[in-house]
Amino acid sequence: MRNTGTRGYSGYRGRRGGKPWLILALVLILLAAVVFLAVQRYMVFHGDGSYQIELPWARHAAQTETPAPQPTGQELEIVIEHPEEQGETEGQARPQQNAPLRAVELDASALSGSMERDLAALPEAINAVAIRVKTVGGDLLYPSALQLAIDAGAVQGSSIARSAIEDLNTSGYYTIARLSALHDSRFSFAHMTDAAVLQKAYKNNIWYAPDSSFYLAPEKELTREYLTAIAAEVAELGFDELLFDEFGYPSAGRLTNIDASARTISMPEALAVLADNLRETAADHNVRLSVLLDEETVLNGGNEKSGQELASLANLFDRIYVPTAEAQVPALQAALEPYTAELIPVYNMYPAGGTYLVVPE
Repeated sequence: MRNTGTRGYSGYRGRRGGKPWLILALVLILLAAVVFLAVQRYMVFHGDGSYQIELPWARHAAQTETPAPQPTGQELEIVIEHPEEQGETEGQARPQQNAPLRAVELDASALSGSMERDLAALPEAINAVAIRVKTVGGDLLYPSALQLAIDAGAVQGSSIARSAIEDLNTSGYYTIARLSALHDSRFSFAHMTDAAVLQKAYKNNIWYAPDSSFYLAPEKELTREYLTAIAAEVAELGFDELLFDEFGYPSAGRLTNIDASARTISMPEALAVLADNLRETAADHNVRLSVLLDEETVLNGGNEKSGQELASLANLFDRIYVPTAEAQVPALQAALEPYTAELIPVYNMYPAGGTYLVVPE
């Protein structure tokens, strides 16, 4: 029997010859791609669109053939400009130690976003700027991180206020932060027993001023702790000077209703202790410490109702700010002559010259 093999496949032997040229073409293409990738990093393109190939050994030979630069006979002078020797680039120059202070107080609204515009509008003669950062109500107009202030609801400033203060303190102007010291309804109400001025008739109840506001008692430790912590925080924001006003006991209203039974020191002594605490804090942060007193207190040497004694305060503060008229300046200077504190008159209009702080009405 004849072997016929598997049906349908016995006669098939495949195609003869195939397409070897196609395989060769693919190999050449792959080799070209590999070579291109290998030399691509040595291709240098020029601005006119042309290019050339710089092989590493050729580049190295060119570098070794480049002659070293010959000395010219002139020495290279290197000048290092120290920051303290540079002039201010923005705003007016900060007043030097003995230069007259020519300051103006901006409205607190500048902390809401208008700082740059308000600074640009200042007169050319101005070299210092003041801004209130703590109100008589006890509000802090910057984003304080003090837990005591946060718990009392005193923090009213936002990140916008922080940016405005940064703009102010990098503007080139000498900067003064104004703070209400003992007239503080927020913290007084939050800590009546431990910090506030209290009533005599109703034990542990807060004393009301005629405008229904409240005061802190400087003889109480928590009051001093709170105010010195605020002073340190404000100084760290970059201010050059801290100016405290309302630095005294209440001097108006039903003063006989104030409970003084827990005081172990006199009112002037309590104010002096607070001022000394603030002075230490200011010294630690290298800022000036100042206080605002009224004209009558300076001329009379003190105020019995508020507990302010000029002889004590004028030796604890660097500057005494006094709202006054230009005609009264000689008398005020004479009253402060025995002391180390510098007089800064406070006006509501720009004077002809001299040292001043203008607080526009």
